Amino acid sequence: MKFSKMLRTAALTLDSTHRRGFVIRKWLPLRGAMLLFAALPLRLHAQDTSAVDAAEQAMTAKLPEVAIEKLNGFLASTSATDGTLVERAETDLTRAMLDSGDAAGALARLDFPNSGAERFWKAEALSALDRWEEAGPLYAEVAADGPANLHDAATIGHAEALREQGRTPEAITTLSAIHTTLSQLRLAELYLDTDQLEAARQLLAKAQPASLLEDRWRKYIEGRVYLAEDQAAPAQDDFEELLGDPRGLTASLHAGAAVGLAEARIALNGREVADNVIEDYISQYPDSPYLGDMFLRLDEIYAGEDSPSDSELRHWAADAPPRRAALALYYEAKSLHRQDRDEKAIRAYTEFLQRYPHHSFDFEASMQLGELYLETGHIPTAISAFEGAMRYSSTPRERARSEIATGNANFAQGDFLIAVEHFSNAANRSSELWFQATYDSALAWLHLGNYNRFLEDYTAISQRYPETEERHTLLLEEGLLQARSGDPRAAGTLLEFIRDFPDNRRAGEARVALAELEFAGGNLDSASQLLKAAYQTPLASQTPEQADFLAIFIADSGANRDEDNVIKLGLDFLKKYPDSPLRPQVRMKLGQVYFQREDFANAETQFETLAQENPSDPLADKALILAGQSSVKSMSPDGTKHAMDLFDRVVQGSGPLRLYARQEQALVEAGRGHEKDAAIIYDDILRSNPDAPLRLAALCGKADCLVAAEDAAASPAPSPSVSGSTGADEACSAAIALYDQVIHDPDVTGPWRDQALYKKGRCLDKEGLADQALAAYYDVLNAPKGGKQQPPDFYWFDKAGFDAAAMLEGKAQWPGAISVLDKVARAGGPRSAEARKRADELRLEHFVWD
Repeated sequence: MKFSKMLRTAALTLDSTHRRGFVIRKWLPLRGAMLLFAALPLRLHAQDTSAVDAAEQAMTAKLPEVAIEKLNGFLASTSATDGTLVERAETDLTRAMLDSGDAAGALARLDFPNSGAERFWKAEALSALDRWEEAGPLYAEVAADGPANLHDAATIGHAEALREQGRTPEAITTLSAIHTTLSQLRLAELYLDTDQLEAARQLLAKAQPASLLEDRWRKYIEGRVYLAEDQAAPAQDDFEELLGDPRGLTASLHAGAAVGLAEARIALNGREVADNVIEDYISQYPDSPYLGDMFLRLDEIYAGEDSPSDSELRHWAADAPPRRAALALYYEAKSLHRQDRDEKAIRAYTEFLQRYPHHSFDFEASMQLGELYLETGHIPTAISAFEGAMRYSSTPRERARSEIATGNANFAQGDFLIAVEHFSNAANRSSELWFQATYDSALAWLHLGNYNRFLEDYTAISQRYPETEERHTLLLEEGLLQARSGDPRAAGTLLEFIRDFPDNRRAGEARVALAELEFAGGNLDSASQLLKAAYQTPLASQTPEQADFLAIFIADSGANRDEDNVIKLGLDFLKKYPDSPLRPQVRMKLGQVYFQREDFANAETQFETLAQENPSDPLADKALILAGQSSVKSMSPDGTKHAMDLFDRVVQGSGPLRLYARQEQALVEAGRGHEKDAAIIYDDILRSNPDAPLRLAALCGKADCLVAAEDAAASPAPSPSVSGSTGADEACSAAIALYDQVIHDPDVTGPWRDQALYKKGRCLDKEGLADQALAAYYDVLNAPKGGKQQPPDFYWFDKAGFDAAAMLEGKAQWPGAISVLDKVARAGGPRSAEARKRADELRLEHFVWD
């Protein structure tokens, strides 16, 4: 039974031998009081009452199941003709069913109550099922116009129903109309629940116990008052006295005293000592009607401990009786979940559902299991768990909760249309959860790009809850989503949010998002101003992190770029946000700045740390390559070897930069004078079907190695041997063929074409084919017609022009040399002024005039 039934039955002046206990709520007991089941004061002589008397004796002996059998037999008998006796038997049967825990069965018998007494017992059944909203009005009706002997009990029941619905002040007013000792003690409890300590003290002082039960209850309330006064020591004494001498204690007072003792010990010695009190109770009283409440309190104590032990829960879960084993397994799963031991928690919840498929906690277990799967990224399995919760749901609210959870899982998976369907069902099913479901539905429509349906949900929320912050943030979410998807309306939406809701707690977030848009659009001044404004307003949740991240990149941009400030902001970010998912990007930026400053040691540290901290991040392989480049440039004794090791880590992986790391290894080998080894690596790259940029780089790199190897092998003597010349010719020919592959590749870009042409010209010139070399240089200066015209790569353009001019000068072909230099000058590259000056000098020296 789940309310102050002791008070109600005491008001009926029933036999005290039928008293039952209260139920614990949170940390203190006496959610209800005690039920006194006994026969109403009727004296019947018209018919033999032996069957009913025997049933009532069984109830007195706490054998309600026996009483039910006898009463059912009596009522089924054709000899049961006395209407009053039948009514007495019907009432006894209802009470026996309630006493046995069959509240649902009792309620079914009272579906259509015909009298005040039946309305009272229906309220009792509803209260036992926690259906307080239905029970309360029935109690009120009986108190107002029911039988006089039920008035006080119904009034107390009404008060309890009010308290269970969170209406404790109304419950206090209602209960104040009853002036028995027990009702006043219960009233003192309600005063304690509402922090009215002085009122509770006054009632306790006036209480005059007239029975052992009243005396024991008064001692219990006294202990609670001591706890409320922060006097844990005398409270501990009171509760230990009750537990040490259990005479007169009901089951609920016994459980309440155990909870009170635990609370006192928490205050005196800490949770790790206090949990033993509840553990001992659960071990000694596995059949207690308050076992579930005691497990709940133990779980709350464990939640406050630094390193709670699960040994007792595991022991109980593996041991009979089944009711305790089921509760232990469920709370073990909860404890594991709370400790982030996700895999074990998943196993425990799964085992609970498999072993106890009809338990009242199956719904919550399925919901928690779904949350665990969702947290660990197993979205399809999470959806299955939430769908299981739907099947276990027993009320519209539970069904709506599971539908919202399923919708959120589908949302996380990107199935927005399915998510909307679940949210819509939940909104229609539960008025209490309508707002949450409709808000989620609006977000789902937003992600689907269906602004009309989004507007419908937004309007509905605006009409029913115009002042809620969530209504405001829907507009922000719209702007943020538009920004993420590159929608040009994003800036307008964010500006509208800032303008309409300047004091919203997420206004700073909107300014940061707008600053990011401005930064992406190249409007650095505007981005900087918006970021400053954001810092001047309260920033919620992740917004400070996003703002500090953006500040790094703003400092690294524009005419006022400040490398020192970039480094300071970056290092501060790493220190301030040790768990930020943006750390890899910040380390990459720091490494790049250090690299540009030729601080290769610090650059290498940042790049390599990035890869170590975030090995699965998309930037990890790039960071390893950059770390290797930094190590090579650091000129340290082991720099080259360490670089090769870093590159090899990328090569051994399966990422898209694997072949690019091979290219870096080839460059290192070539730099060490190991051209043959480098050429072998380039061959390996070319056999691996690389993308166009890498293919062009590998072809050109291999050709460079052939040329370098030829130069290294060339004899210093002025007349090389015939065999040497033949080898050199073969190397140059092979290099030229590779350069030609680059020049004629369908994917070649201007810079690669110009580089290959220039290097081909150098090879031809070395072979003595000056005219062909000159033609190659000239081709660099004349981009091919057709297609999209691109500006020249001035590095190769200028080199080709000056080398061609030098060749022509060597042949005394002054007009040709001047023409080439004029072409370089008109191109506007970095050496254009030098080319113009040289052309003018040649005109003056050799009288060449147009």
